[in-house]
Amino acid sequence: MGKTVNQNIKQRVKSKFTEKNKQKWIFILIAISLFTLISLLPNPEGLSTTGQHAIAVFAFTITLWITRPASFPMIFFFTAVLLVGTGVLTPENAFQGAGSSTIFFLLGAIILAFSLSKYNLDKRVALKFLKRFGSKPSTFLFGTVLISALLSMMMPAHGVVALLIPIILSILRAAKKEMIGTNFSKAILLSLAYGSSIGSMGTLLGGARNPLAISIYYQTTNEMVSFLDWFIAAIPIVLIMIGFVYLVLRFYYPLEQIDMDYLQNYLQKEVKKMGKISYGELKVVFFLILAFILWSLFGTIIGMATVAVFIAGLLGVSNTLNWEDVENKLPWGIIFLYAGAITLSFALSETGASSFIAQSLIQFVSVNPLLVIFVIVTLTIFLSEVMSNSAATATILPITLTIFTSLGLSAKTGMYVVALPSAFALMFIIGTPGSAMVYDTGFLKVKDFLKPGLTLNLIGIAIFMTLGLGWWKVIGLW
Repeated sequence: MGKTVNQNIKQRVKSKFTEKNKQKWIFILIAISLFTLISLLPNPEGLSTTGQHAIAVFAFTITLWITRPASFPMIFFFTAVLLVGTGVLTPENAFQGAGSSTIFFLLGAIILAFSLSKYNLDKRVALKFLKRFGSKPSTFLFGTVLISALLSMMMPAHGVVALLIPIILSILRAAKKEMIGTNFSKAILLSLAYGSSIGSMGTLLGGARNPLAISIYYQTTNEMVSFLDWFIAAIPIVLIMIGFVYLVLRFYYPLEQIDMDYLQNYLQKEVKKMGKISYGELKVVFFLILAFILWSLFGTIIGMATVAVFIAGLLGVSNTLNWEDVENKLPWGIIFLYAGAITLSFALSETGASSFIAQSLIQFVSVNPLLVIFVIVTLTIFLSEVMSNSAATATILPITLTIFTSLGLSAKTGMYVVALPSAFALMFIIGTPGSAMVYDTGFLKVKDFLKPGLTLNLIGIAIFMTLGLGWWKVIGLW
């Protein structure tokens, strides 16, 4: 009997592996077919042969980014080989993305975020903050949205969700009533995913797509965007969307009565358990403040990456952090995604491929600036639902910058109308790591994301087309 059971298990595992392997090769064949088809098509008027090859590699890479049959580093390697093999780039240029200043800004920012986690400074802030909002279910929901958004301005959004999930689950699982399936549990967990995504628009630390956008913008225009410039452009949209996240979740998930005394007591015990703030936490606070000051004052002079690696160096010299704390935690896959995206953007720009695509799209959507912006914002939001928001930014931004330049619009505005809406991957669990993480708790179903996520996407489009454009007009962006 036992032997038969084991054989059945092995057979199911083998079958599942075979199916997954088959699916992987189907996706790879689709990518290769697209590359081959575009490369062999008659060369369109106005597009060079190298430009056509660049578009073919672009289609190949996007297909792999969406379907993920291989890791991001492997995709980057194949992209670089194809760019060289088709004569689009020289070997030196094909790997330039891996040495981009954006990569080093990203590394420095991630290391800074690791220091917050090592000393539990982020947890201390979260616990004290949530305790202040623990008097009623509605205020606790708002507090969860707010702290998720605020923390994601200082560390990657998925890191915020990873930090807050254990705290929220401890509250839900130890409550006096069964919380699985309740509106309160659904709203609170969704608020983590939604709040962190929205907050990640606020600074260059919240989402790695933000420094990626700046890098692509710099490649195209040779103009720098400072830490403060980004914050000023984004913060009004972040603040208004925090309110809408709260209202939408309240609408779709009316909150039940919860024993808030228990919740308050639990948070109080957790705060006491942490004790007084440590010397390590104080050092992290100092370096965090120093980083914000240097990015704001000197980011455009010496470069954002220079400040980031300087702070990372200080964390090491001061024994606040050592290399063992970070070497096994660095998200190398994401870093190689950005390396590939930067290289592809350079290839599209150098060969004139982005100009060709941009002109074709302009003819399709007309030259009405508001219609163009509406199409780009909408396309970015919904493309981010099915692929990583960084990949969506890398796909759309080079073409958008060319479109804006062709229409006489501010390229900087073009950068914002792609990079910021890409945070609105709220409908599906594959949209962001944060969504997948809250889904994995077992308290949510796939359908729980759909209605509030779609509603927030539509609200986001309206906000960008009204408040966003209005605010950017006031501060002279367009």
